Amino acid sequence: MTHLPDPNMRVSNAEREAIIAKLHAATEEGRLDLDEFADRSRQAYEARTYREVEGLLADLPETTGTLAVPTAKAPANAPAEMRLNPTGSSVERKGDWVVPPKIVVKALGSSVKLDCRHALIHSSTVDIDVNLTGASLTVILPEGAYAVDDNTEVFGSSVKNGASYKGGTGIRFAVAGKAKGSSVKFRYERRFLWWRW
Repeated sequence: MTHLPDPNMRVSNAEREAIIAKLHAATEEGRLDLDEFADRSRQAYEARTYREVEGLLADLPETTGTLAVPTAKAPANAPAEMRLNPTGSSVERKGDWVVPPKIVVKALGSSVKLDCRHALIHSSTVDIDVNLTGASLTVILPEGAYAVDDNTEVFGSSVKNGASYKGGTGIRFAVAGKAKGSSVKFRYERRFLWWRW
């Protein structure tokens, strides 16, 4: 296990959230039961220094024990665009996926969910071009990001933006295109006690 350089240094809120996200993923994989998840999450929220949280991830794979929040560096083979064309299907992206600068969603009778909370985003703007027919699109934004939907034509559809601009320099998600008999929703992470979704 890699030891932290200064165990007396204070833990930030972002680092606490990163730990909780890893614990939640481990619980979904069956590595932790609900009681263990609740106990470790409580310890993470109550911790003030690195020393107090150092062991919370030590027995879980794919972690070095360090608490640094990943930086958004673009992989060498990162795509500039992603296209999703589902028909009568359910499509979801979540976890540590790479969000390209442009996403094209052409969906017919389908459900598309883009969970960007823990994704790697290496651009300041993410453009989402939509052509939806009888479909739904839900985008969960990371903290600090915001969404604009000024260029969306809707016909018998709904667009709900729960992540509108309120100042700051966060990542901008811009949706444009057409929605027929469909729904488009932008929101942030929902929280209840230690649960995050």
